[in-house]
Amino acid sequence: MKLKKFIDECRDNDVFKNLSIYIVSSWVLLQVVALIAPPLGLPDISLSYLLILILVGFPLYIFLFWHYVLRNKVNKRPVLDQNGAVIPGKFKSSRFQKLYFVFLGVISLATMGIVTLVIGNKFKSQTQLPVFVESNKIAVLNFDNNTGNANNDVIGKMATDWVLHGITQNKVGQVISPKVVDDYTSIMKASVVPSGKNDILKQYLKPSKVISGSYYINQDKLLMQCSIMDGSMSKTLISFEVTECDANAPLECIESLKQNILGYFLSKDESQIGVEETPPNFKAYQLWLEADANLGQPNYLNLIDQAIAADSNYFKPKMDKILHYYNHDDFEVADSLINILSKQIGTNKMQMNILNHLEACLRGNNKMAYKTYKEVYNAAPMDKELNSSAMVLALQFVNRPQDLDSIFDVMDMSNIDLDNCIQCEYRYFIKGMGDIELGKAEETVALLKPFARTRGLEWIKRALLKAYVKMGDTASTREVLDYVKLMNESEYWEQSILQTGVEFLMVNNEPEAHYYFDTLLDHYSSKGDALRRDQKTRQAAIFFYKENYPMVEKLYQKLEVDGPLSKEELAFYATALHKNGKQKMAQLKIEVLNGMKSKYDFGNVDYSLAQFYAITGDSDKAMSNLLKAVAAGKRFTNSTFQNDPIFRDYHQMETFQNILRFWY
Repeated sequence: MKLKKFIDECRDNDVFKNLSIYIVSSWVLLQVVALIAPPLGLPDISLSYLLILILVGFPLYIFLFWHYVLRNKVNKRPVLDQNGAVIPGKFKSSRFQKLYFVFLGVISLATMGIVTLVIGNKFKSQTQLPVFVESNKIAVLNFDNNTGNANNDVIGKMATDWVLHGITQNKVGQVISPKVVDDYTSIMKASVVPSGKNDILKQYLKPSKVISGSYYINQDKLLMQCSIMDGSMSKTLISFEVTECDANAPLECIESLKQNILGYFLSKDESQIGVEETPPNFKAYQLWLEADANLGQPNYLNLIDQAIAADSNYFKPKMDKILHYYNHDDFEVADSLINILSKQIGTNKMQMNILNHLEACLRGNNKMAYKTYKEVYNAAPMDKELNSSAMVLALQFVNRPQDLDSIFDVMDMSNIDLDNCIQCEYRYFIKGMGDIELGKAEETVALLKPFARTRGLEWIKRALLKAYVKMGDTASTREVLDYVKLMNESEYWEQSILQTGVEFLMVNNEPEAHYYFDTLLDHYSSKGDALRRDQKTRQAAIFFYKENYPMVEKLYQKLEVDGPLSKEELAFYATALHKNGKQKMAQLKIEVLNGMKSKYDFGNVDYSLAQFYAITGDSDKAMSNLLKAVAAGKRFTNSTFQNDPIFRDYHQMETFQNILRFWY
């Protein structure tokens, strides 16, 4: 059948007429629903559902029209048998019927495609979270002159220009100058009235922030006040304290106000801004940024002091100064600074939490240190420094590896460049060590193995090596260490060889442990007398773990001549003397060790004493001193308590297990 004849037959059978009725009726229905949906409170998606229903119904309507109307009208072609006789009740499809169903198939495919587009465009967008990109435009309104003297208008003009210049110079954002804003000043003041004029400012200028202010004179003093509102002008983000200066020196007020505004904008995204009562002075903030960039450099402390001098209310540099002395083991100075700062702060809960945390650290109260820091961490859990520190506190201060997953999972690490983020590397290290503590060494390997052949990343490799040892994977252990040596990371290789040997002692694999000990001893033997102090210390420790006590005594005797021994070295020396039958000399060393106790010892002396008594067979004194050590703040590291081979025979003792749970 030709197409023209098919169209004519469709027209004769009212096919187009009925399809037109469906299309027009559907269109009218869509218009009516779109009109009445808002008054009836129907959701916007209702119209999309109706459109899909109409589209799906269209090919169904065409089929039903055939089934109930056309089938009985169209001439049927009877089916003949082999003899040419008509078979009753059987008919062949007519040519019209074939073309009709081809037409139906095309319509069905077209409607399915349209329905797919509707679902893809409408429903997908419904499930995605909207992304809001905040404008960086900052509108500055003219400052109101409330002095009653028109001659003082110049002060407002000067303040506006000064603020605009500061914003532009420091690239805070794109400014909307008073020349543009003046036309909308009256709109701003009418914002309390629902006039609708605010829509002009929001729709055309679209600032993210609006700065406004006023000034007046009280006796011979000029007072300026300023606030920053959001772009919708519905919320005041901050109202600065009134700035006061001599009426004849308005620039002093203007400069101070500019500093406050810039300090707010440039520090508002810092995680620590929540600890400040008011935004820092801009100059102080610049100095703090410079200090932060020079962390560990000789001029760091000087820059911190300058930041404090520039803004005496700026809490962050004061806190960093305390941390500087704490991290350099100058605990007495840190404690003194905490006492001074505690008298300066008011009722700011965040500042009090930070000070309480630092004080708890200095007192060795690890449970309180963890509790108070969690309050600080919860304010900005995605900050890498806060997040990393929270993980350290959970594992090393209170021995709670079970807390690590919830902290670690807060940050997405998939696109992090570890070469530029030491805190991120340390997060991986702590997470890996925590999984090992929970008996999940396989998960540590799965997490850290991708970094095994990456230069640097020493913390990550340390946890990976420990996991391989726990799993008994000696081949992978040697592969990592060979790579470290190949990369010429000699000092880290030496540390890792010793630590790996100790780890094999922890799993009672003495042959493998001695393989690593002997490897490092051979390495040191090749150097002759050219060993550094740290290498001599490692050499003595190896002989200690190999239980070659005469050699340990000999080496520590030489080390003692070079300078005072550390607490751990004294404990090892005393142990060697005791094992060599020189109990009196051993006791003298123990007395020296006891004399090293101080207010800020954090249990280190007690821990070393526990090591001595554990090896010499006095388990009661060993556990007693170990309990004192944990109570004084001794940390749970990858080489202490349950990770120290000296105490491996004590692991099943209830007393030892209670020590591990001391801070629970």
